[in-house]
Formats: sequence, C-alpha cells, structure tokens
Amino acid sequence: MRKIFFMRRRKVLTKEANLKPVFCMNRSANNGCASKTILILLLAVVSSGAVAEWINVSTDDSGSSIYADPTTIQKVGNRVKMWVLFDYRKATLDAGDKIMSIKKHEEYDCKETQTRLLYLSKHSGRFAEGKVVYLNDIPYDKWVPVVPGSILEDLWRYACR
Repeated sequence: MRKIFFMRRRKVLTKEANLKPVFCMNRSANNGCASKTILILLLAVVSSGAVAEWINVSTDDSGSSIYADPTTIQKVGNRVKMWVLFDYRKATLDAGDKIMSIKKHEEYDCKETQTRLLYLSKHSGRFAEGKVVYLNDIPYDKWVPVVPGSILEDLWRYACR
C-alpha cells in the first residue's frame, strides 16, 4: 500500500494514502478542503510565472553563457531596460573572491547604440545563486558605446529588436 509522508511539528508521520493532506486533516469532506486545495494549486501555477525565463543570447570563447530575461524588458521610446545574467563555466577571481555569475540590470539606447549599467551583483554560485560577493545598485550616469562584434552588441541587438 502507498504511504504519504507529512511534516508536523518537526516529526515525520506516515499516513495511509486515502487520508487528506495536513491542511485538511480536521475538516469534513464538504467543509472547504477541496476549494482550499484548488486555491493552493492555482496560486502555485500563477506565482510560477514570476520566475525568470533566461534566454541564451551569446556564448564567449571560454564557453561561458550570457542570458537575457525577456519578461523583464521595458521599452520607453528609444530606450530599453533588461536584466542580464553572465554565467561562467569556470570560476573567476575578483579581489580574491570566487565569482561564478554576474547579474546586471542594463539600459540600452537603441537609437544611439549605447548602454549603461543600472545594477550589478556578483555571485559565488552559478545562475546568480550562492553568496553575493559584490553589489552595486547605484545606476551609472555615463553611457558606453556598443562595440561591434562584442557580447554587449549581442545583448543590445536582443533588447532593441
């Protein structure tokens, strides 16, 4: 017979498979348990839409990948803001700290072919996981030209398409 495991007060209890989940244990079958279950499942599905959908935009010579999150693209006139993730295949050292990924919020000027940094965080784990080694959330005022053939150009083209 199948068994289902429930967590309750830090003890693991086994229950027969025909019993209700923990949040329905003290309720009768017609007392809202099914509607609560449906609500929880619906909230789980809706909230999963907030997860970043990283798209691989470019790969550098070392095999590291550069991603963009299209769900974060905000266009206003000729300017576009977008979150970007640099995921390194091998760790790089920065001021003695091991860096495996960098997450950036960048603004692109599609008309003038330039970009500027709005946010930067360096992480010890891949895909912006692990310890935050460095954080700068002060936007740069200076715009930087996009160099043809660079990874920055790949990101600029993706954002401004």
